[in-house]
Amino acid sequence: MEPADSEAELLRRWQDLRDPAALDELLQGEIRLLRQRLENPALPGRPSAASLDDVAQESALRLLAADSPRFPSRAALQGYLWTTARNLLIDRLRSARVRFQELRAQDTESFSHAPATRGSFDRVERQDTAAALELALHLLKPEDQEILREVYFQGRSIDEAGRALGLARDVANSRLVRARVRLAKKLASWRDLVSG
Repeated sequence: MEPADSEAELLRRWQDLRDPAALDELLQGEIRLLRQRLENPALPGRPSAASLDDVAQESALRLLAADSPRFPSRAALQGYLWTTARNLLIDRLRSARVRFQELRAQDTESFSHAPATRGSFDRVERQDTAAALELALHLLKPEDQEILREVYFQGRSIDEAGRALGLARDVANSRLVRARVRLAKKLASWRDLVSG
């Protein structure tokens, strides 16, 4: 499949099927191209390596000013990429009429204590934690989001979260464990892309 066809298929899967894996892959492609553009700006008079005529790239390039921004440090570039990825996600969710739920400071803090996510947060700059979490959380399947929100945002016990979702305690606990692992993997994948 050609890159443009692949991106069109990912966009279709997200828009028609609400497939979070397709959205994740689409956003990662956009950020990968944006990062290449920022790290290797085009010379005047030469087309950018990231100027392919496809939907994913166009949306990433729209976020840039006429001139590529300059970053005093690698951490500043990473912060910019996290924020850009979050903003692209918000745009994609809005276009699909899906609500974006921002994290509060206490939500971010409660996630940082979750055993399955600790390793991922250690490598993310503190000011970028909320953007990284919002991004990763919104790219999970709805059932993973639900249990994480019940336990970490609502502060409910496993029993209470299970009752709220109509699940037995054991099922709620298993779902929470799997959701934390999936969140940690998603964060690690994005951390590698943004920090690599």
